[in-house]
Amino acid sequence: MEPLVNAKDLELFWVQPSAMKRNFILRSGERIFGSLAFRSAFGSLADAISGNDSWTFKRVGFFSTRVTIRRAGSDIDIAIYQPRWTGSEGRLLISGGHSYLWRVANFWATRYTFSDSQGNELVTYRSGSDEQKLSNLLKQQARVEIALQAWQLPELDLLVILGWYLVVLQQEDASAVAATASIAVLN
Repeated sequence: MEPLVNAKDLELFWVQPSAMKRNFILRSGERIFGSLAFRSAFGSLADAISGNDSWTFKRVGFFSTRVTIRRAGSDIDIAIYQPRWTGSEGRLLISGGHSYLWRVANFWATRYTFSDSQGNELVTYRSGSDEQKLSNLLKQQARVEIALQAWQLPELDLLVILGWYLVVLQQEDASAVAATASIAVLN
């Protein structure tokens, strides 16, 4: 796996190799820059790797949820993502003081962003894949765009992978709500 800094002038995509597994890779062509793997089919605990860094992400809580971010093998939170009550936006607080705003950036929820405190978009995720194949319709995939000023951030790798984790959770939550609503209508 290559360090993310090597992808500065490349098109990046989060791809799901198999629709049956909650595993994802961040790639440009055949080059791999990161990975996200959920430990179970239904849980929120996931392992994330980018370059030489690795973390675990986990959504905790019921009515007041949050996502904890820890270095792999540690029990200490290095960051916490706290969603607002709508679920379509929230704030990432990194130990040491930095914070970033996460939000769904359009009505159809096909674009998501991390922004700095001034509102400048740093990392953007747009639905779509690098290959036009019928099998991709069943997979969660997105193009990743990194703003020029974001390449200077020490936590860029974390933002890129955590953002994808949040996209996956939001899409799965939306699917669960839709399935529940359709079952209620049929009954």
